[in-house]
Amino acid sequence: MDEKKPNTVVEDEELDDEDFDDDNELDEDDIDDEDVSDDDFEDDDEEDEEPSSEESQEDEEKEREKAKNARFAEMRRKKEAEEKAKREAKEREKEQKIRDDATLKAKLDVIKTNPYTDEPIVDEEDLKIYEIQRKLDDEGKDPVSDLPKRLAEIRRAELRKAKEESEKKEKEEKERSEKITAEIAELVKKYPKLNTAQLADDPLYQECMKGRAGRWTQVEIYELYLEKKKAEKEKEVVEKNGSKISKTPSSKANGAVTSKDISSMSDEEFEKYWKEHYAN
Repeated sequence: MDEKKPNTVVEDEELDDEDFDDDNELDEDDIDDEDVSDDDFEDDDEEDEEPSSEESQEDEEKEREKAKNARFAEMRRKKEAEEKAKREAKEREKEQKIRDDATLKAKLDVIKTNPYTDEPIVDEEDLKIYEIQRKLDDEGKDPVSDLPKRLAEIRRAELRKAKEESEKKEKEEKERSEKITAEIAELVKKYPKLNTAQLADDPLYQECMKGRAGRWTQVEIYELYLEKKKAEKEKEVVEKNGSKISKTPSSKANGAVTSKDISSMSDEEFEKYWKEHYAN
């Protein structure tokens, strides 16, 4: 809110009675430059008027909408980056599987029999055994007698890998738990009166958590929850009274979505809205 510009006033004690002559005029020598500023000669009509309360509230609402839009835009960019990374990873996996399948088919078309056992090679498992035996042969070892030992080594390596992956997953879960704990602390700091236990049992909050936990911060999820909760309350008022209450903003300045819009959107539609309206 703009503050009212104060007028510069000459204090009584700065000008004594003796500064005035019989004609009520001031002698130049009695006036110090510091006692009188240029503002003393400004027309009273040029005083700044204090903005009305309604205008101030409108400005504050615009600032809140601007800040909310910025958060939505940041969340959209974050989500799009994650989705792009997932799509690229899936594409790489798909391409790799196509190559692996083509390689396997080509090998099975060419290698029909295991020369070390004289058994037919009919599937991928038979082919794996043959390739292990061939590797043993290349190393100068017995492809038949040394096979069990090599299979045991391969099995132990698989178990070690599985253990490492399990420990990695456990570590990631611990870090995720610590991250959530820190985010909850940040949430409570921002909203000190919030009852987190009660919030966790709220079906609407649980709905907001779906697909967002881990990707969004707890503050972001909670503020989305507040938007949806506000939308639900407004919808109830609209359904009950048949019209919107006057205090509810109805404009879509700066591309902002209104509570009524949110109330009618599914999660997919809401996130699609961000992509369409908050793109750079």
